[in-house]
Amino acid sequence: MSKIILGFVVVLVVAVAGAGYYLMQNLDGIVQSLIEDVGTEVTNAQVRVREVKVNLAEGKATLNGLTVANPPGFSTEPLFTLDNISVAIDTSSLTGPVYLIEEISIDGVHVLAEQKGTTTNVQKFMEGMPESDAQDDVSDTGTSEVDIKLAISRIDFSDGTMELRSDQIGNQSIELKTLQLRNIGTPENGLTPDEVGEKIAGQLMVSVKDALKSALAQYLREEAETTIRSKLGSLFSRGKD
Repeated sequence: MSKIILGFVVVLVVAVAGAGYYLMQNLDGIVQSLIEDVGTEVTNAQVRVREVKVNLAEGKATLNGLTVANPPGFSTEPLFTLDNISVAIDTSSLTGPVYLIEEISIDGVHVLAEQKGTTTNVQKFMEGMPESDAQDDVSDTGTSEVDIKLAISRIDFSDGTMELRSDQIGNQSIELKTLQLRNIGTPENGLTPDEVGEKIAGQLMVSVKDALKSALAQYLREEAETTIRSKLGSLFSRGKD
């Protein structure tokens, strides 16, 4: 997921920095196609975007309705859904060595986690992702990812939910905590997209693991209470006899 978000940011930065007449007239569609193509390639799963809106003059963009397909063998519903991503770029930084991103806001992160036996769709998704190549170009301009350095002032994840469907513990809807990241990289020491992605992914995984741990603890408490009630019921039943 972090690769897709960073892919959107990198494509946007490159587009704003190198905008020409044709690009300006067709930018929304170009960025949307690039996100779908690059996202599908880096995840090995179909990525679709409903809408992209880019404002070059203000260095802002929004992406709506991003979905990542579930691996084969699971439901046809998306594994990941992002309702809205908005990005604000400090356009004055585009002539410098480090591109400054003022804000990335991700609203409505939805994860569908399915478990079948000892296998989960998230595990299958991770196993199916191709090995990353640091030398891959991020655009047809020849700009390599390693040449891009980013500094991000703030990243906000809000309104996150995870639906857990398990043949072992049943179905549960889990709320993901609001996640806020600040000052990732600096204007003096920018980070590569891979480095930024690792920081985002690390924090996201902590949030997801905490949510799963909480859901499992709740399930175990309910199971324990059910077992105790059943045993107490049996004791009272024998006492009456």
